[in-house]
Amino acid sequence: MTVHQYAAPAAAEVRWPVVIGRIPPKATAFQPRAELRREIDEARGEYGTVVLSQVLAGGGGVGKSQLAAHYARAAVEAGTDLVLWADAAEPSAVTELYARAAVELRVPGANGEAAEQDAERFLSWLAATERNWLVVLDNTTEHTPEELWPVTGRAGRGRVIATTRHRGAASTGGDRMLVDVTTYSPAESAAYLRERLERAKCARFLDEHAAELAEELGHLPLALAHAAAYMVNTRRSCGRYLELFRDRSRSLDAVLPARAGADGYRGPVTAALLLALDAAQQEEPVGLAGPVLGLAALLDPAGHPQELWGTESVLDHLGAVHGTPVDTDDVTDALAVLHNYSLVTLAETPHREVTLHALTARAALDIGPGTPRAGLAAADALVELWPSADFTAMELAATLRANTDALAAHSTADLIRPSLGIHDLLFRCGLSLVEAGLSTSTVHYWDGLTATGERLLGTGHPDVLTARNNLAHSYWGAGRTDEAVALQEQVLADRQRIFDGDHPAVLTARNNLAATYADAGRTDDAIVLQEQVLADRQRLLGGDDLGTLMARNNLAVSYADAGRIEEAVALQEQVVADRLRLLGGDHPETLMSRNNLAATYWDAGRRDHAVEMFRQAAADLERILGPDHPDTVLARANMLEADRMRQPDAAQDSSSRSPSSEAEPGSAV
Repeated sequence: MTVHQYAAPAAAEVRWPVVIGRIPPKATAFQPRAELRREIDEARGEYGTVVLSQVLAGGGGVGKSQLAAHYARAAVEAGTDLVLWADAAEPSAVTELYARAAVELRVPGANGEAAEQDAERFLSWLAATERNWLVVLDNTTEHTPEELWPVTGRAGRGRVIATTRHRGAASTGGDRMLVDVTTYSPAESAAYLRERLERAKCARFLDEHAAELAEELGHLPLALAHAAAYMVNTRRSCGRYLELFRDRSRSLDAVLPARAGADGYRGPVTAALLLALDAAQQEEPVGLAGPVLGLAALLDPAGHPQELWGTESVLDHLGAVHGTPVDTDDVTDALAVLHNYSLVTLAETPHREVTLHALTARAALDIGPGTPRAGLAAADALVELWPSADFTAMELAATLRANTDALAAHSTADLIRPSLGIHDLLFRCGLSLVEAGLSTSTVHYWDGLTATGERLLGTGHPDVLTARNNLAHSYWGAGRTDEAVALQEQVLADRQRIFDGDHPAVLTARNNLAATYADAGRTDDAIVLQEQVLADRQRLLGGDDLGTLMARNNLAVSYADAGRIEEAVALQEQVVADRLRLLGGDHPETLMSRNNLAATYWDAGRRDHAVEMFRQAAADLERILGPDHPDTVLARANMLEADRMRQPDAAQDSSSRSPSSEAEPGSAV
């Protein structure tokens, strides 16, 4: 019997229309940009039935995302069958969202187990469906993979809108049309200030200097938002704000002469932000808004969990910076102050409750670069928030990975250094990619971390050896068996040179090399290593250690592949009995052991017993993990295949299994 890796989830009716992803809320005093929208709509009409990707390109803070969100909200209101909003800054996050969409829409073949394959199925579904859809890719970059762009659809029923700060070839290839999004017109700036102040019952502050102020701010929507929030909260007029802004700009020129940046907008934003932050620092809790913003600026602008601000790591850091103990209520108050000044946005999106504009974050780091202590506090806090098993909170895990990437971009030297090694957060992020089934992203991640670790710590540092082991594991998971064998042989040799033969790191490397040998068809070589690993772990760790049980399971798989069925059955029965005794009957590892034993019984010819065990394992896994968990899907597929093959005319296959390779957390060696 073939033990399948994938199976479609049980059919269920999709309740259309469907919205997937977080569409940003409408900004206060949002300006509809009528002329710009007319240009966009007319251009789309020229393409007829072709799926047109319209790329809204412009510098930071010009309102690209708000314009895209306007189209997304309009599509929802019009009853478009599918509206999907993806933060495209991190390609793996787009892949995961596409995979989630495939499962939620019951796309044929999608099962929630292999994200990259499910994402491909979703894109194929978009190309073939008769339904209307809109996909928004917010914040694409020159590195956004070509395969993540939807390309075709039936009768022009699909539409793609992307935002970007880049105008290169990646934004104009295929059926993509570039739309330049610039700053507000003078009339739009005037309308924004009028509406914003009137809604706050502060129209009296809109004086004869309003047009001059908008001109000084470069008509940049983000800078205007900072200015309006400041005027509302401090009860100052346009004229008075203009005086303060000019004074602050002159002082900034002395310390940040090159602050404008490539897009030319960072100067106005930095000056406006500094004025707003000065005012926020004076509000209760006095002096805390600045440190909170400085730490938030290190994280993903698209959002991080509110719970981060209640972690011990963050509270200790803020207390040290503030000079007095800080509690969760203090930080909540500081975030509310920053929200009132439009420096952060507090939303209700799960796991992304705190967001800020990317240009605001850059400006905050311009005026107060993040310290190593802030970066380490953020890293420790993300580790505190990480679920012990990603499958219990997959969306939270995806958000934490995005925030890890953002933090590492700012603080690599703080998170990888000789006195620290490689921070646990970077290992946890890589392991999370493994659990998410993102094989391509996993290889890229561990390749980069290994190279950076070698550069900063040296090739022989224990954490670098762990990263290299995990890179080999990722090759194995991606089916790149030859590369996995070569690297794992190197890892084992390096660890045997540095550590004695009984060190856990050596045993792990030996186990992983054996698993790769098994996948490469080198069953005899795998058995030699696996017998050694089992004997060593049993001698060193005891028969009840979970690593010993894994070694016993792996050896049973290889025995079955070698045709040594009775030995395989004996080992699998022992694994089931031990896990039942140590972990309990409802633990997922116990349930999967029963599934594996059923497969071995099948190969031994004990078909009736195997079918009943498959059926019970599938039912129990669905009860414990839910119907769409990969282990449930696998057990259900085995059950259905066993039922099919019991028919008199069914073709009979032998079982196919893979042993377990081990990725390691930090400081494992």
